[in-house]
Amino acid sequence: MQIANTLAAPQPVLPDTVAAAAMVLHDRSGALSLDQQLGAYQDLASRWRAAPSGERQALARALTESPFGQRVQSTLNGFTRAAWAGPHAAPPEPQAKLLTAFDSLSAGDQQIVAGLQVDEAGAPAYGSPAEYRARLQADFDAAQPRKADTVSLSPEAKAHLAGASQAVPAAETEVSPARAAALAAYTRLSR
Repeated sequence: MQIANTLAAPQPVLPDTVAAAAMVLHDRSGALSLDQQLGAYQDLASRWRAAPSGERQALARALTESPFGQRVQSTLNGFTRAAWAGPHAAPPEPQAKLLTAFDSLSAGDQQIVAGLQVDEAGAPAYGSPAEYRARLQADFDAAQPRKADTVSLSPEAKAHLAGASQAVPAAETEVSPARAAALAAYTRLSR
């Protein structure tokens, strides 16, 4: 007499399109391009967000246990470690570390990191590694400390501030009657 294992959870049957994408992630032949594998990974990750729990388990296995899924995890882990500026880092240090970490990746790994950045809807946010790098550069530039505003004074203003009113030519010291009245009124009010 044989006893069937009734406690084993049934494995969900994945739709053909999902199964095909999962096979792309398991390809070891090198016949598929990085774009094809990344596209399949993005499709499965997007589907995982809305899938019922049984299907999620099967999708999670494809996303984490496949050779390409393992490459993605390794790439993201290495990138995250290299980009970490520490808990007390202040701008622009975190932005600089992120940009440096991205620049140190291989072209293929840059494609993976950029391809896995998503927008609010869960769709890929950048069409290429160059677009993602441009975003990182813009964030770094925006995090730079602002330079203090400076004021340039004319030689006459510098002389006036130094108390050397003789340095100002007489033609520039002539005041119209209306201006003289305004200056007198201002002087009286400021006392």
